[in-house]
Amino acid sequence: MKMLPVTYPDNYLSGIASLNLPCEEGTGDWHMLGTFDERNTKPMQFLAGRDLIEVLGTEGIEDRSQDADRAGIPRAGTVWASTHARAIADMVVRSVISGRVASHVRLDDWMPEEDQKKRVLYFLDKAKLSPDQRVRVGQWVQAQR
Repeated sequence: MKMLPVTYPDNYLSGIASLNLPCEEGTGDWHMLGTFDERNTKPMQFLAGRDLIEVLGTEGIEDRSQDADRAGIPRAGTVWASTHARAIADMVVRSVISGRVASHVRLDDWMPEEDQKKRVLYFLDKAKLSPDQRVRVGQWVQAQR
């Protein structure tokens, strides 16, 4: 297994990497071995930081070291990572601030239940976005229905 890198509350695992850290809620992705296998030559997707914190704040960034330990994923230190809902919001926001609609992010893939989806929408509702960026988030939300 790949060693999880050193992370901090302002430089944390998010996106697919975070979604592949198992959690008690049962949400997320189910390709843990493919994501963290050392034969996987793709970089760990992805580390997030101050750019996303400026937009979304720090809520949903947690010490997930125990999740990594339970899954047998080696770590270099404390694993600061987004919750699954925050990871999805991070992916959507990263696309939106880059000028794109996050069409590659499909909420049902990771959050099949309505209450789970509401947690993602909560983060997106509170995001500090420009009017154009807010339109792209709205387009993404509509595509999820």
